[in-house]
Amino acid sequence: MVKPKIICVTGGKGGTGKTLVAVNLAIMFKNRGYKVLLIDGDVENPNTFLLLNAKLKNKSEVLYFLPKIIEDKCNKCGLCAENCGTHALLYIKDSYPIPISTVCSGCKLCYKICPTNAIEPDLKVIGWTYTASAFNIDLFLGELKPSEARSAVIVNKLMENLEEVIKTEPEKYDIVILDTAPGAHCDVEELINGADFVIPVTEPTRFGKLDLLRIIELINLLKKEYKAIVNRSSLLGYKEKFLKELEEKGVEVLGDIPLDEEIVSSYCQGIPLMEETSKFDRDGAGYKSFQQIFENLMEWGEFSK
Repeated sequence: MVKPKIICVTGGKGGTGKTLVAVNLAIMFKNRGYKVLLIDGDVENPNTFLLLNAKLKNKSEVLYFLPKIIEDKCNKCGLCAENCGTHALLYIKDSYPIPISTVCSGCKLCYKICPTNAIEPDLKVIGWTYTASAFNIDLFLGELKPSEARSAVIVNKLMENLEEVIKTEPEKYDIVILDTAPGAHCDVEELINGADFVIPVTEPTRFGKLDLLRIIELINLLKKEYKAIVNRSSLLGYKEKFLKELEEKGVEVLGDIPLDEEIVSSYCQGIPLMEETSKFDRDGAGYKSFQQIFENLMEWGEFSK
């Protein structure tokens, strides 16, 4: 079975242009004849569909397990609380255990080991998944319900959906692009861990450098190949110094993207800069920089087409 190549676009801080890069990489692969799936794993602020002007469909609830104690069946043995790794069940001897939902991991261990079947699932909607299509690219997107904190559960569901597609339709996609949330937390870790190649996106500022090095620590921990992209590289005239500092740190750079009004225009129009049918300037600085990044990526990943 031939699996699609999976590329993860990530970054240590918000606002560096991860989604801009993810969307335009997806478009450039599509332009070359690849079958592309783009997965938006920034479930607290998903916006890939906005850059693609795509309409979301197939809304599906993501349910989360919480334990519900059936007192008529409970023998107050405390086995559930004793084995709960996150201490989400408060147990006092000869009393019924009390669930603490804010620390429950949803692992269902208590439900599985209760000797009297006194625990039932209390399922809760914590978010949704969607699908969409635009510019001959398919999109999977997750959204965390406001006030909920378990974003990793939504990301897990997106990856389960990807695994199901690979299992049932292994030739449906050649390329999968993963767009992560900012930071180095568990949501991001899962997406990086599922990738063949990782592209951290940064900007030429001190914060950009520090957060890039932080996400690289995670990438190295997961033993993944990576090369960075520097977005807004012409910002403050700091480009050459910034690239030199990355070189000194041993960080390989896939390319850089300068400030360009055409990129802003593409945002506003919901038409990716690199879409082959767009009317953006092919001689523009942003367009040429993306072209060079893509050629470097094709060589790095040894893609066949």
